[in-house]
Amino acid sequence: MTADDCYKNRRSRASRWRRSFHGLWGLLACLLPVAPTWAAEVYVVDTVKRDQSITLAEALNQHCALCRPVKYMDMRGSVRIGRQISYELAKLKEDGALDLVITLGKPATRMIARELKDVPIFYSLGTPDIKTDKYEDSVVNLVIPPSPKLKLQALKALAPNIQKVGFLATKQSLDEIRDPTVEAARDLGLQIKFYYVQRPYDVPEGLRTAIQEMDALIFIQDRVAINGDTVEYILQLTLENQIPTLVDSDRLVERGMLAALTVDPARLGEKLGRAIEQFLQTGVAPDLSDDPTLFQLLVNQDTRSQTPRATGDAPAGIKMVLR
Repeated sequence: MTADDCYKNRRSRASRWRRSFHGLWGLLACLLPVAPTWAAEVYVVDTVKRDQSITLAEALNQHCALCRPVKYMDMRGSVRIGRQISYELAKLKEDGALDLVITLGKPATRMIARELKDVPIFYSLGTPDIKTDKYEDSVVNLVIPPSPKLKLQALKALAPNIQKVGFLATKQSLDEIRDPTVEAARDLGLQIKFYYVQRPYDVPEGLRTAIQEMDALIFIQDRVAINGDTVEYILQLTLENQIPTLVDSDRLVERGMLAALTVDPARLGEKLGRAIEQFLQTGVAPDLSDDPTLFQLLVNQDTRSQTPRATGDAPAGIKMVLR
């Protein structure tokens, strides 16, 4: 073979390699995700900054490509700062630099909703009893409380040997959950009983009776049954009698209650980020209801060690966090 033939062969191989490379690059270009051509202006307005707020905002920023970077604003619990934030957001809206607001907590939601009438507001990470009908149709309530069935499942998983569960609250509060609670208890093979209180000073007698008759207690959000005047007595009596308790507040777990079923801010931020991205593309508001993976079971380690019945874990799909 002459030198000229070798040169021609090398050129032919190089040409085939270049064609293969360009074909492979074209295939990769089709498979690689395409960066969004625009970014939505999304703001998170927090009533008071807490660790869970930051966790949610970070997860939201990570899982909503169209939202990046998510802007975070903290009211610091101040009405004055809240007004300043409202005016600033209103100005951004006038300038076409605001697409969506995520509010954390009722005060932030109320303040922003009064100022912004036609900007979507997603309310999350707070108590679920906000009356969104007062604030036009712009507020989408994403605070999904755990169902009575999920609460009973969580308590049963944490304390597997319980058979009888009591609920202590006002009749009005308990009537709101009566039917689904009765149905859930029947499905889970549990006996339940409601203990009604009308005033805070009814709590001691009702609590003593419930402890005598029940294996475990669930306390729902009720200002008559659970407040600054009653919580210490409830803690003292349930701990002395080694009664498993389930509440709705992480702060009550920090004070000594056994467990609380609360929103997992990282999972909520992840699902909210994806849902908002879909909303920005389709205009369809997200629905995060009936998703048990949004919750976490917070457990007080000291109380658990003092509660012989608390030998279990969290239900499947729910993360247990020890405090």
